[in-house]
Amino acid sequence: MKKVYVGMDLGSKQSAVVAVDSRGKMVDSEVFRTGERNMISFFERLKGSAQVMIEEGELASWVARTIRPRVEKVVVSDPRRNAWVAKAGNKNDPLDAAKLAELLRLGSYSEVWHPEDEGIADFKLVVQRYDECSKKLARTKCQIKALFRRQGVIANGKEVYGAKGRQVALSKIGSGPVRQLMEGEYEMLDFLVRAKAKALRILKQESRKYPVIRRLKKIPGVGPVLAARFVAYVGDPNRFNKRTLASYSCLGIVKRSSDGSSLGRERLSKAGNFALKDLSRTAFERAKVTKRSNGITEFYLKSLARTNSRTNARLNTQRKILAIMLAMWRDGTEYCDEMVTGVAFTGN
Repeated sequence: MKKVYVGMDLGSKQSAVVAVDSRGKMVDSEVFRTGERNMISFFERLKGSAQVMIEEGELASWVARTIRPRVEKVVVSDPRRNAWVAKAGNKNDPLDAAKLAELLRLGSYSEVWHPEDEGIADFKLVVQRYDECSKKLARTKCQIKALFRRQGVIANGKEVYGAKGRQVALSKIGSGPVRQLMEGEYEMLDFLVRAKAKALRILKQESRKYPVIRRLKKIPGVGPVLAARFVAYVGDPNRFNKRTLASYSCLGIVKRSSDGSSLGRERLSKAGNFALKDLSRTAFERAKVTKRSNGITEFYLKSLARTNSRTNARLNTQRKILAIMLAMWRDGTEYCDEMVTGVAFTGN
């Protein structure tokens, strides 16, 4: 059976699809209203074993799940790496779809991983929603204090967010319209507090479907939310080894060179998932302040003595935390301090 390479340019109202053969000759094309029935109809009439490429976006997960049973392979590509499409002077949907088909045929793309398991895909959405609520809540709190400062009211600590504290702060604002605006900000704050609490309840409820989360919570500094984040954003433990996971978590080292000479200083990679970098940093900070001595802290102190750099020691420990979490998930093991230190660790 001949192979067919298909590019899909997705839009909320209409989508363009172009199929080419192994020599790059167009064999079929269509522009249709975006919908499940129209997509299925196109691929059912397409002759040959089809590989499909779409670009990452809001529709990508849904489209991939819809067409995956009807094609050989679905690739979700990173649009930031598709300069031929993004930076072209002449742009239209069929032309962009044809370019995606050609990039797929040539193997010239950077893939964005999407889970085939709908359960883990939905769990990732739950975790992302919780993270979004957390960020919006933190941003609203900062905005409230900033607005108070613009009125000469310095609000320190968390009291200003409570019922009593907010009334005290609002009473110091002389302008009626400004006070009304601040009351609106507090209404937004209360809404986000409820939204975050609801998202957290759903997150904990869905976490029960993944026994690995219960085991990951035993790592010093890793609570239920951090464990859930790790499972949601990694998706499949067999995707990575410890080196590729560190790189994906924005903890890999980037070295640039030309003609055997280094170009600039080494730096951390900015490509990857910052949520994993953040959770490893949070777990590290929490492990450091736990009352009981633990393997995470022991590993950090040994790395600090070896590198004589707090930053390098912390980054090494963050990579170690992620590697341990990956190994526990992949191998089904329980946490012990010896997994981190490499030796039998006896702490108080």
